[in-house]
Amino acid sequence: MRKFVLAASAIALLLVINACKKSSNNSSAKTVQNLSGSYNLVALTASLSGISINLYDSLPPCEKDNVIKLNTDLSVQFVDAGVVCVPASDSSGTWSLSSNSDTIYVASSAFFINSWDGKTMVLNSTEEVSGFPVVATETLTKQ
Repeated sequence: MRKFVLAASAIALLLVINACKKSSNNSSAKTVQNLSGSYNLVALTASLSGISINLYDSLPPCEKDNVIKLNTDLSVQFVDAGVVCVPASDSSGTWSLSSNSDTIYVASSAFFINSWDGKTMVLNSTEEVSGFPVVATETLTKQ
């Protein structure tokens, strides 16, 4: 009888623990639904020939607090929040995700999604400056 009660208690405990598990909805999957939301820029660097420069620290305060809103209807809004720049830099456009979900296109610029964990997105883009490839890395945090 004692073994039966112990086994029943163990099964009941497993059922309670299993019922408390989070759903299997993977918010770190790169989908339009999961990427949609409001973001703040928290880091910006540029790299040329292995030399990395922190550009974020040189941004004016009115640009550091701006918000990028990726909407589920694939529209994007750039909101000049907090300290407002003169003139204000509010604008809008569209965004999309590549078919293999490794690149996001925002206002006609392409950014490779280096990493996405459901909260922080690290984007890379490459531009040629005076014939040299410069890699920009932006880190955005979802609000």
